Order: sequence, then structure tokens, then C-alpha cells
Amino acid sequence: MEHTRVRDLGIHILPDGGFLVRAPMRGLAARVPLHAVELLAFCTEPRTRADAEARFGPAGARLYGALAEVGLLVKPDEAHHTPVMFENFASLDVHRRMLGDTPRMRAFADAVRAVVRPGMAVLDAGTGSGILAGLAAQAGARVVYAVDNSDMIDVATEVFRASGFGDRVRPVRADIAQVALPEPVDVVVSETFGAMALAEGGLDDVRACVARNLAPGGRVIPEGLSLHLAPVRDRALHDEALGPFTTFEGVDLGVLRYSALHRGVTTVVAPAQLAHAGAAFARVPFPSETPVRGELRLDGVAPGPLYGFVGWFTLHLAPGVDLGTGPADPLTHWKQQLLPVEPFYVDGPLQLTAEVGPAAGDRRGAEVLLRWSSLLGEGQSFHRVR
Repeated sequence: MEHTRVRDLGIHILPDGGFLVRAPMRGLAARVPLHAVELLAFCTEPRTRADAEARFGPAGARLYGALAEVGLLVKPDEAHHTPVMFENFASLDVHRRMLGDTPRMRAFADAVRAVVRPGMAVLDAGTGSGILAGLAAQAGARVVYAVDNSDMIDVATEVFRASGFGDRVRPVRADIAQVALPEPVDVVVSETFGAMALAEGGLDDVRACVARNLAPGGRVIPEGLSLHLAPVRDRALHDEALGPFTTFEGVDLGVLRYSALHRGVTTVVAPAQLAHAGAAFARVPFPSETPVRGELRLDGVAPGPLYGFVGWFTLHLAPGVDLGTGPADPLTHWKQQLLPVEPFYVDGPLQLTAEVGPAAGDRRGAEVLLRWSSLLGEGQSFHRVR
């Protein structure tokens, strides 16, 4: 039988020179010797125990068995499973924030009504509380497949029954990246977005789900997304991100400042705190390939210091139905992402290039790479957002 390594694997070198291998979306961690790291790398492609023995000898075969026993080597069709990731969304607090987000709820409701027609088959990828599946049933869908891989699927089942949709909404407990429905669907709807849209790690899973289950000519909600950036002029935002990491009553916390400088901060940013209203640096279809890259030129930035950037996204849910999450938009539970940098001065047009993609070793995180230039010089930074 073939096994391959799990895909969200991270390797940390311990102070004593040992190795800690972690699969955070599976809730796994194990201290391993160096040759286990070599074997895991060898098993990036599916391998058998005999393959391991041929490459590493009898000790390699024994280690192969041990890694499979602890779950770091799995069957190939299980390599992308993320059970802990999905269980994170079984928290009532998570759903309270999402269901209490009125702009989000209204926009998705409008999009579902605009796209779903009576008689259609619909897939709600990552159904959670079941709200989007319920809206699709209300719009007249013949059948709605509500797919989720957390215990929320049991709650959603009760929601469907209580709402009178139990005969048309079919709950399916499965990984959305792996699910294969009994029929192709006309519409796939999904809300799997985190900071800068790409955090939460759902984009690749939705892309696999769409490829496997959407009928030719079918629709996806959202149909696309835009990523935006704006420069920060208000030092108070910089202080919010980095101010705590100084000295408190003789305790030097400055060692944390470097890490804080490279972490996005989820916060509310007012338009008046910006040096420019900002603009989109990329617009891509959904689901798209990652990373997402783009360029942006901002004219009219007044000369002076900048303290970072603010990032946000817009979901293009359906024709005429957009959901913005920026400083000038109605507030959503996503708020905005503050990306602090060491203060720098600008004069003249501000040129930006940006890239947003998955974070190494953190399935639910994303990394933002920024480069900027003006008449006074250039700089770059990277940030982890979650």
C-alpha cells in the first residue's frame, strides 16, 4: 500500500538540534530524527514500504511504518485532508461573528437570489451553519448539497429541518476538496474567506471542488475577487501594531518587535487615517490560482511619512452584487488588515507591487509580499496574515 506525507507539514529545528514535525491542520506533532525528515521528503510522491526499504534499508522500512502509525504518512487520497482546520469552524463564536455580519449576509442573499433558479442543483461548499444552502433552497433549487467536514453539519441538518428544507437540502459530511457528488451541479456557492481573502486556506479546496462537481457552463458564487492596498499616514495605527513591544517596568519586550512588524493586524481603519484612498492591485476569477500578484500606481499621495499599508478585498458575488471590506465600506467581521512597516518618506507617485499567497507551514494563513518606490527611494516587506 502506498503512503505519502501530509501536505501541511512544517519542520522546526529544536534548541538541542532535534527536529519537530508538525501538521497543524491535523493537530499532529512528533519529534523525529534527521532520517525521518529525509523519508518524509522522499514520500512527497506516493511510496510503498518496499520503496522506503530499497532507499533507506530495513531501518527506513521500520520508520515508514512508525510515521504511518502516527499519521504523518497517509494514503494519497487523504493527504490534503484538514480535520482540525474544519473543526475550528465548529465554534459557535465563529458563526456568531459571521451571521451577525449584516453586509455579508445581505450581499450573499442578494447574490443567491440573482443566480439560483428553480430546478437547479446547488453545492454549498463549506456550509457551516447552513445559511447559504438554506437561501439556495428558498430560491427554488431542486436539490442543495450542503458539504462540510466539521460537527456543524449536524447543526446545519437541524437548521434545514426547522426551516422546512429537509426534503431538498442534503447534508454531506466530507472534505470539500475530495467530495464527488452524485450529479454535476449548476451553481457552487462558498464563503471560505479570511484576511486578505486568501487566509483560511480554502481557495485550493474550492478550486478542486468546482473542477470535480460543477457542470459545464455552471456558475460560482462569488464569481471573482479584488485585492486592495492603501498607504497609512496616521502614526496611531503603527503604534497600535508595535507600541506594546517596547519596555514595561524594566522588562525589555523589544525582541518581539521584529515578529510584530511582519504580522498583519486585524483592525478597523478609518479613511482619514490613510494617505490615499487606495485601489485594487489585482482582480481574479474565483476560484483562482495562487499566489495572486499585481501592481498599483497611486498618484496624489502628499509628501510625508508613511507607516505601513492597509489591505482588504472585494468579493464580486454576482453581476451588480459586490461585497467590499475596505475602510470606506460598511464594516464587516473581516475588518481590515494593517501591514506595519518601518516609517519611510514618500514624494511623488507611489508605485506598489504585491503578492498574496499561502503561508508556508500554516494552512489557515497567508503571506503578503510588498515592494514600493517613490522619488525618495524604495523598500519592501513581508507579512503573515491570519
